[in-house]
Amino acid sequence: MLAGCSAGFLNVAKIKGTHNAMKTGMLAAETIFNNATEDEDALVGKELKDYEQNVKDSWVWSDLKESRNFKSGFEKGLWAGLAHGGLVTKFTKGKEPWTLAHRTPDSATTLPKDQCKEIKYPKHDGKLTFDLLTNLQRSGTNHDHDQPSHLKIKP
Repeated sequence: MLAGCSAGFLNVAKIKGTHNAMKTGMLAAETIFNNATEDEDALVGKELKDYEQNVKDSWVWSDLKESRNFKSGFEKGLWAGLAHGGLVTKFTKGKEPWTLAHRTPDSATTLPKDQCKEIKYPKHDGKLTFDLLTNLQRSGTNHDHDQPSHLKIKP
């Protein structure tokens, strides 16, 4: 069973993967729970086919279907990709009757570290660029330390 980040449930157009990873992980857990029996070994080697249907019935599937052709447009270059991406995200929204194939795996387009030039970033200047902790402080992100958890476990 592939769920979460390992399955690549990333919506490239929205740069949204965490929500999809968490939801598919939840669906995986629910599927395992619903197929569990008293016998702990009953699930070993068993294909849980209802997991795929559970993903298809969720909002993750419609979200990914809508943007399935977004990344493929960039194989023809930046401008073609931007034009195609605009078309599929603003107008067709996944209703196009085709699915563009990915001809090159991502791993084949990424160079090893030793073949790339190291990027030398300048030190933070305290005016335009800041260190990590200062950036976090200035972001205004604040959470009540005693707020209840938003993650709920069903009985």
